[in-house]
Amino acid sequence: MPKCFLGTSLYEACPPSCRHSFAKQDVDEDCIAKSKLDAFLQDKVTFKIGFSAFSQIPAKNLEKFLWSGKDNLELITYFLYIGEPTLVREIIESFSNHTLSYLFKVDFENYMNLRESLKREKTIKHMFDIRSFKYWTFVSYLRICDLIQYFVRYLKEPEYACQFLIILPSEVVSNLTKYTGLDFEEEKSLYTALGDSIYELPLQSPKIYDHMMQLFAEDPEVSIILSTMEELVRRQNLILETSAKLQSYISDHRIDKYFQYIFSELGGIEIGTAEEILNQLLEKKMITSSQKHMIIDFLETGKLEL
Repeated sequence: MPKCFLGTSLYEACPPSCRHSFAKQDVDEDCIAKSKLDAFLQDKVTFKIGFSAFSQIPAKNLEKFLWSGKDNLELITYFLYIGEPTLVREIIESFSNHTLSYLFKVDFENYMNLRESLKREKTIKHMFDIRSFKYWTFVSYLRICDLIQYFVRYLKEPEYACQFLIILPSEVVSNLTKYTGLDFEEEKSLYTALGDSIYELPLQSPKIYDHMMQLFAEDPEVSIILSTMEELVRRQNLILETSAKLQSYISDHRIDKYFQYIFSELGGIEIGTAEEILNQLLEKKMITSSQKHMIIDFLETGKLEL
């Protein structure tokens, strides 16, 4: 029975950390992880053996396997779906842009086929909320930005690249050219590919608003609508900045200290805006629902009822 260079047979799980230990060695001829994945597809080996092969196979070998057939691709996406975030991130980031773009386009097509049946699911706002595709959120923003550039500049497919704007941190979206290297026209094509969702972008990342006004200054259809959003965007910026400031303070201080700080930061802010800031803290489980109502009561009446 053939064995790998470490002496592991087809019917044994790959040793832990094999990928790391031999990453710099050319193990194509001796690595039998691909054979284990093939055997798993044929129900000849156990799940443990199949997943161990996925976890330890050299990246270039895994890419070759992925491109070999539909069943192979489905198996890899399944393993990405169930894998630990750290492992998934390591594997995804080792793939070439050519492979990643193909993988994402297949996922996006599957999402579009599912979208009609998901319309009643209020918790699902975009494809990355679906568990099958959530593994994309494990990938670093730098790798995502590199893939965005590949879609826009080399494939001329900004309609795929723009999907990632939803999961990038606000500070990255606000300085997108810095991270992607896109030029003026490329960046404009990226935002245009969002369709009507383009107007959600400055609410997600308010600091991009002035830049978008410059980008679309010669496009009346977009610039006129954006110009009506200025007050809304400034308000959203206040909400995001204040909630981030409060979250940081709450994480580092005792409850008696941070309540005093919350009162001082929210004092003078319009009640509706203050409530949205508190909702952000509630969503992050930084405060409880009863604490939120207590703070709102104090802001409205000036009296603290414990």
